[in-house]
Amino acid sequence: MAATHESIYRELKLLRTEIKDLKSLLVPEVKPEKDELIAIVEGEKEFKAGNYTDWRAIKARKNLNV
Repeated sequence: MAATHESIYRELKLLRTEIKDLKSLLVPEVKPEKDELIAIVEGEKEFKAGNYTDWRAIKARKNLNV
């Protein structure tokens, strides 16, 4: 099936609309505040020290409570 100018134009219009919709969904990144930076550093320290609960353990507990 050969593409016509009309079908290409329709496809471009559809793509432009989809791109516009996607742009509206984007959330601008903002610089983290001081308390957030402190929490990130503390979280990294805890993770390196092994002070965290494995996701599989959390899921297993959730499944047992159901």
